Amino acid sequence: MRHSSDIRFQSFLFTTAIGLFSVAVWSSCGTSVEKPAELVAIESKLPEKVDYNLHIKPILSDRCFACHGPDKAKQKAGLRLDIAESAYEALSKSGKTAIVPGNLAKSEAYHRIISDDPEYRMPTPESNLILTTEEKALLVRWIEQGAEYKPHWSLIAPQLAEVPKVKNEKWVKNEIDNFVLKKLEEKGLTPNPEADKATLLRRVSLDLTGLPPTVDEVDAFLADKSPDAYEKAVNRLFSSPHYGERQAVEWLDAARYADTHGYQDDGLRTMWPYRNWVITAYNKNLRFDKFITWQLAGDMLPNPTKNMLLATAFNRNHQQSQEGGIVDEEYRVEYVADRVNTFGKAMLGMTVECARCHDHKYDPISQKDYYSLFAFFNNNNERGQIPYNGEPAPTITLTSSDVDAKLKYIHQKIKPLQQKLNPNRPEYQQAFGQWLSQAERNPTSSINVGLVAHYTFDEADRRDFKAYENSEEKKLKDAERKKEDELKKKEEERRKKLGLPEVKKPAVPKTREELEKDPRNAFWNQVNDTLPARFAGDPESYPYQIKGKVGMARYLKGDSNIELPRKVGFFEQNEPFSLSAWFNVAKPGLEGMLMGKSNGPFDGNRGYEIGLLADGRFKITINHVWPDNSLDVETVAKIRYKQWFHLTMTYDGSGRAAGIKLYLNGQPTQLQTITDHLVHSIDRGKNGKNWSGSPFLIGRIHDHYIKDYAIDELRIYNRTLTPLEIPKLAGQSDALMTALFTPAAKRTAAQRAGLYTYYVTAQDSTYHKAFEEFQKNRAEELMLYNNSDQVMVMKERKFPRKTFLLKRGAYDAPGEEVTPATPTQLMPFPENYPKNRLGLAMWLLNPDNSLFSRVMVNRFWQQYFGQGLVKSSDDFGNQGNLPSHPELLDYLAVRFRDGTERSGIWNAKALQKMIVMSATYRQSSVADARKLEADLDNTLLSRGPSYRMSAEQVRDNALCASGLLTKKIGGPSVLPYQPAGIWEALATRNAIKYEQNHGDSLYRRSLYTIWKRSSPPPMMLNFDAAERHTCIVKRQKTSTPLQALVTLNDPQFVEAARVLGQKALEKGLRDEQLIGYVFKAVTSRPVRPAEVALMKQLYAEELADFKTNPKRAAELLSVGEYPVDKSLPTSELAAWTVVTSTIMNVDEAIIKR
Repeated sequence: MRHSSDIRFQSFLFTTAIGLFSVAVWSSCGTSVEKPAELVAIESKLPEKVDYNLHIKPILSDRCFACHGPDKAKQKAGLRLDIAESAYEALSKSGKTAIVPGNLAKSEAYHRIISDDPEYRMPTPESNLILTTEEKALLVRWIEQGAEYKPHWSLIAPQLAEVPKVKNEKWVKNEIDNFVLKKLEEKGLTPNPEADKATLLRRVSLDLTGLPPTVDEVDAFLADKSPDAYEKAVNRLFSSPHYGERQAVEWLDAARYADTHGYQDDGLRTMWPYRNWVITAYNKNLRFDKFITWQLAGDMLPNPTKNMLLATAFNRNHQQSQEGGIVDEEYRVEYVADRVNTFGKAMLGMTVECARCHDHKYDPISQKDYYSLFAFFNNNNERGQIPYNGEPAPTITLTSSDVDAKLKYIHQKIKPLQQKLNPNRPEYQQAFGQWLSQAERNPTSSINVGLVAHYTFDEADRRDFKAYENSEEKKLKDAERKKEDELKKKEEERRKKLGLPEVKKPAVPKTREELEKDPRNAFWNQVNDTLPARFAGDPESYPYQIKGKVGMARYLKGDSNIELPRKVGFFEQNEPFSLSAWFNVAKPGLEGMLMGKSNGPFDGNRGYEIGLLADGRFKITINHVWPDNSLDVETVAKIRYKQWFHLTMTYDGSGRAAGIKLYLNGQPTQLQTITDHLVHSIDRGKNGKNWSGSPFLIGRIHDHYIKDYAIDELRIYNRTLTPLEIPKLAGQSDALMTALFTPAAKRTAAQRAGLYTYYVTAQDSTYHKAFEEFQKNRAEELMLYNNSDQVMVMKERKFPRKTFLLKRGAYDAPGEEVTPATPTQLMPFPENYPKNRLGLAMWLLNPDNSLFSRVMVNRFWQQYFGQGLVKSSDDFGNQGNLPSHPELLDYLAVRFRDGTERSGIWNAKALQKMIVMSATYRQSSVADARKLEADLDNTLLSRGPSYRMSAEQVRDNALCASGLLTKKIGGPSVLPYQPAGIWEALATRNAIKYEQNHGDSLYRRSLYTIWKRSSPPPMMLNFDAAERHTCIVKRQKTSTPLQALVTLNDPQFVEAARVLGQKALEKGLRDEQLIGYVFKAVTSRPVRPAEVALMKQLYAEELADFKTNPKRAAELLSVGEYPVDKSLPTSELAAWTVVTSTIMNVDEAIIKR
């Protein structure tokens, strides 16, 4: 079936065109037409030379590319207008050509855009898109001039533009000004004079540190008459530790930093060390190529430091889900997609996310390109379901210097102990001979040595049942049940008399206590009869009895399980243990846990598990948080279904994968190590919190566990069984006893080695003593690691994941397999680069990459002027804005990338200093009527920047002016004043109640305020802070009444006003002096006489009111926790508080000029 647009192209007739357009007359040669009068009328206003990138591409991108752009699935009539080859090519069905360079008559596009026929016109009426007369005229002139296509401007590598000559050279302070002034002169505009000193100091202080200058700093700057006074102030601000804090706010928006995971549960995470890293990196002026490389791939650098690893938390800042019932892979794919999208927006300035489900509709990024980028980020050793307790793996443990010293001491003690634990030491060999001669004379089985539990599943523990039968509790419940039965019987009789049908009520489930006391649900522990195992779960599908390998066994049929007492099977990762049991698995394809003590996926599988993979191989894990803070091994061998097999798993307490052994039917089986990185407890969390509440389980309680298998003869040991002890458990002869009974001369090498291993590890007292000391030190080491902060980082899997193009972006719809690659039309990926994240960082920083340095320079510019040289700082593609000063952008991009002899390459401070030292930046922000008309939004930079401060700066300015601000750098997030109940309304799990801090934490910079994704700080949201669900590189700027309500009524601002007034009074200031001090503290400028008069009048009015309403005064002064100076008259302090609050609400208090 043909598309309507294709039909339209094919049905066009020249005679129709002549009938429709009386003004269109074909020339004899057919290469020119008489254009509509409306187009002719504005030709004089068009640029003499029409440029594709500057004039034409924005029109085509906005009006045409949706149907005739890169997205193959949406292309109509087989026409692409984004590339010359297609636009110049005749259509296969109609034979017509959309664009014939230099020939309007033969250009189908020309006739379409000037047509009045809605059935024929382009864009079509149903698209709701139209072309203005000027846009039509531009397209026509472009075709006439040859319809020259050019690569998109941002995809052409920047070149160091020649610094232009200008008329007013005296105004120029550095090269930036040449580019800006050249354009102003072309437009007939002149730049503004330099702002006054107080305004300039305030501007640059806010821009470089995020804080206003203090009164003393203002006075000192005004008094400094030296020609380099401004540069000295700039250098001081660059050296301030608050510079890094200011820069970090911008980057943390792009990095989507938050203190919680997001989604529904939105639990807390430890991410503040990454914020510290960002602040420190900016303060140290870490070379920007390293700043980026470490964050993208610090873990892949040779011998990475902790700081390099910590930097990769950038890739883990995305939302993650703790919710039960999610599909693990679905959410893991979302995490990877977020990294791709963030990389695209933050590093490339491109909307790559638009290519996740289909080819990009406007930019040259195909869906395959998207998933090729996806492949770079798809190999992190993580999962989609994250734990409720503990940081999602992989993580880095950040130990303090004090902890490092303690660890060093412990490791010094452990080293000689490890030597003592070498079984080949001569003293063990000598003692072995003595033991062997005794053991041969009196051989003893070791099968019960270290045995802490043995469940045969043959019979129930009926003594518990008898105790329950005689209990008062049962008698009361029996009486209640009898009463209920009598009422039920009466109701049944009544319904029977009335002829009503019998009501069948569902069976009432038994209580947990009843189930535990039911004799069918208890299995005697042969070692300790006070610790019986119990059934749990769905009573309708309890494991039933079948004939076992030894006596009777239990078959686990449904969503129920056998639960051991919580004391049984409890081991820490520094403790050895062994598990042994018979299994019979009925169905192939099962994947999950057979048995173990694990919290399951809700808590990172904390504990230990023996499980099955879908292909029939075994998997053993010992975990703090799987899959990375874990020991994870898999077998090569596979099980045979529908027959009994015996498993014995042993672990030596070493914290290493090599310490795990698995025996299948009495024989060791080969293991493949997947992960060997267990650092923390397999039971407890930070500060000893009990995070492993689950008992030892056999059977199914949710999807992570399996059913349809039988178990028999479960044994649990608190030691590592040796190879000679295993066969007896598997129903074979006792290999240890056999070896002892075998004459020495006839013993095999395996028997001799087995006896020696058994002796050293199970019998030698010296070895045992060393091992106990080793365990003790390992426990101390474990506690130190456990109580240290963990932060999510990146770490590649040992065995890479395959990456597929996902149809419609769906996790469960894989298409063709793809490998790591970058979009070829952006820049081909060099063959000599590694195809991993490190290679991606190298590609990004390659001089031939046309985007990165431009994107970064543009964002720095945006930080100082409120908008970038490219206004759409998040979109350098076809739908984005063109640069207002393209040569300046390229000049700065190349200079930033390549550096100078003085500054060096990728020097962020040098770039920013160049900006703030320029005459362009230092202009007054005052705009006269002519400039408002010619340059309304200051695109031409005809004046200095003027716009509202960021949300953080609004609050920090009030704290700083009042003297309340705590200037501590870094550390965990704080919880200042916030309206009650906001967290409670949306929170679950571990971030339910907002527990406000006290003391200095109330007055930390806003950068450190805790950021809960589902309930961000309302004050900052009112002032357009990013919610940080996703990467944001440009905040909105709004002006609403709510903002005034915040600065007038928020406790933080009311308290700041009171404290500022109080401190002024404590200095002995009154009347004009106090008002002047407050004005300078809040706005950084001297007060004007008219303002003094207004404030004095306000003070007098408020003082009179407070004197007659002392209760109102007391209420005002009670806001906030900072102590009120009781020596000051209440009414006076309250009146000055109102005056101070009023000054703090003038527009200069929140506007940067």
